[in-house]
Amino acid sequence: MYFVNWQRDVSVQQLDGRMVVIKKNKLTKDFHEYLLAATYSIMSVLMAHPSAPPPAGKLALGNEGNDMRNNLKRLGIPTPLLISITADTIVEEYIGGGNLYKAFADEEHKKNIICSLAFQAGSLTGKLHKAGYVFTDNKSQNYLVNPDNSIVRTDLGFIHKTNSVFAQSMDIASFLASVIDFEQSQYETIEKGFHDGYTSVVRRNFPYLHILLRNILSLGFASDQSAMLQNMAKGLNTKK
Repeated sequence: MYFVNWQRDVSVQQLDGRMVVIKKNKLTKDFHEYLLAATYSIMSVLMAHPSAPPPAGKLALGNEGNDMRNNLKRLGIPTPLLISITADTIVEEYIGGGNLYKAFADEEHKKNIICSLAFQAGSLTGKLHKAGYVFTDNKSQNYLVNPDNSIVRTDLGFIHKTNSVFAQSMDIASFLASVIDFEQSQYETIEKGFHDGYTSVVRRNFPYLHILLRNILSLGFASDQSAMLQNMAKGLNTKK
């Protein structure tokens, strides 16, 4: 998968005797955030589901603070401990297991672990939707894996309140697009686990725009075009 953090430069360092993650804004961060918001709004209109754009600038930064993290905790959505935050730098605790995409790619992880990780991501997404919010940027790299294979959600800037079908579909689509270049059986395991986790919370199927949006987003995410096309053609292999 092609993945470049266009918002921040990220490094792992030792601070006061503990490992931390330091995220420093790139010069183009604000421009890209407003471009994303505009593109998001245009796409929602073209799909006949006009939706308010995600926050940008100071509003997005505010989402990274403790108020949002505490709100998410109350919903059952864990996040890394925030150590400090300024206008251009966020410092969080270091989560040793890496991001979820890397965990999916780890050949030592058996199918049941992959399915469990995907189920957790689907469950956390469902909890947010049930509360009337969306992540917007819900790619697998925005989940971090603890050594015990539990997951936490990082990169909170684009969370906003909406029950829009388009917005909820975008959450599903961005997650699935971020893993669509795995080989077919692996993708199917991830997709089914994510689907089962999501439906276990919201008690309904994925919002219907997710397949179209997944296919659009996949064109920018996938590094293996052959695997991407196979997974697109296969479709969702879960019972409706």
